[in-house]
Amino acid sequence: MSPAIFRLISRLGLLVGACLLGLALLGPVVLGGYVDAFYGRFTSPLASSMVVGTSRAAQGIQPAVLAERLSGRFEGPWLNYSFTLTHSPYGPAYLRSIQRKVRPEAKNGLFVVAVDPWSLSLTGPEGTYPEENSFIGQLGQVSQNPNLTYLTHYQTKPLYRLLLDYATATERLHPDGWLEVKIGIDSAQVRARTARKLQDYRRLAASQHFSQSRLQALRQTVAFLKQHGQVVMVRLPVGAGLLALEQQYQPAFDSRMRELATRHAVPYLDYSAQPYATTDGNHLQRPASAAFSARLAQDLQQLSFPDTGKATRAAAKQ
Repeated sequence: MSPAIFRLISRLGLLVGACLLGLALLGPVVLGGYVDAFYGRFTSPLASSMVVGTSRAAQGIQPAVLAERLSGRFEGPWLNYSFTLTHSPYGPAYLRSIQRKVRPEAKNGLFVVAVDPWSLSLTGPEGTYPEENSFIGQLGQVSQNPNLTYLTHYQTKPLYRLLLDYATATERLHPDGWLEVKIGIDSAQVRARTARKLQDYRRLAASQHFSQSRLQALRQTVAFLKQHGQVVMVRLPVGAGLLALEQQYQPAFDSRMRELATRHAVPYLDYSAQPYATTDGNHLQRPASAAFSARLAQDLQQLSFPDTGKATRAAAKQ
């Protein structure tokens, strides 16, 4: 064998070896759902109990805490299927995605529908939904592992970045869909982030408006989920500054939510003014998320939901 051919074969061997090593390292990352803050929700099984909403709910409500505290009262699997204000405000696209993710056979699930004024807002004319062009509107397969459509169309990082980001990530998406965010929470950092977040939402309030079509989509979402179990509408805690802005932006928000809840015979729990610690006035800190999830579970235990799974369990024993 000539030296040139030997060098070529050696280089090819090194290349193949590097590729195999990369796949071996990436496999657990991709199959474990650790690609980014969203991907794992599209590889997990269909859910029977679910949290829906925006990033406020994604970081603020832990399904594992609800499942443990509610002691098997509702069907699993449990999943936090909340994303961001950009991706999952209430609308036709999010409703379709939720419909794809709920187990068709589920009859005794628990569905926590997180609401806030921003998830019912629009920039531009009614009927125009920017999220239609995102993965929420475009992704047809929402329980596929690996989810090649998501990886090829919506995950834009080079493969080597997946390994680096996994090792150093400040965000960790848990298997139950809870998004854990690890950032500094000393008082100076929180004040600075809160001031920036408040400015962001002031700009939103100046450019957006309350959307009747998003409210209609929320009604349709609640009606759909009621077919699969119990629904509770929840307004999560926020900082005092953001709450004051929300009250100024949509002063009728709470009355609208109470009217919707009454019409659909579901509870509406308003925790917006509760003093839970946030990272930025909008998202709960990690310890506060656990404490709030436990409080929510405790309050849910006090509600007199009919046990829609009782007949199913009785039939299964016969």
